[in-house]
Amino acid sequence: MKDYIIYTDGAYKPSLNSGGIGIVFLCNGKEVYKYSKKYTNSTNQRMETQAVITALNSIVKPINSLTIITDSMYVVGTAIMNWKRKANLDLWEKFDKALAKAQKLIKVPIQFKHVKGHNGDIYNEKCDKLASNACYEI
Repeated sequence: MKDYIIYTDGAYKPSLNSGGIGIVFLCNGKEVYKYSKKYTNSTNQRMETQAVITALNSIVKPINSLTIITDSMYVVGTAIMNWKRKANLDLWEKFDKALAKAQKLIKVPIQFKHVKGHNGDIYNEKCDKLASNACYEI
């Protein structure tokens, strides 16, 4: 059975009114896929949340385990530390649905972990670059 680690990141460039998400997928410790997408009319926190939603929605077949790693304490705190949901309620509703759907395909509870951004973690840095570059896509 496969074990996945998915790194996620979001970015927003106010001067462009453009945001982006970056996701790196690891299967059994090896990088297997990268994904990015541009969004408009957003915020950094919405992009961080959207990246995790997209990652969760990517789980479509049974797997052994999933760990989501993000540099967003906003996402980690709201997802697993019972932080009050005051904003982006539309995305948190999508998050809850994606989490429930993904969890049905995974043998153990999904883990969420925080990594400090811009601190040398290779996959976090890749996600950051993917998300930032997506902001400039046409």
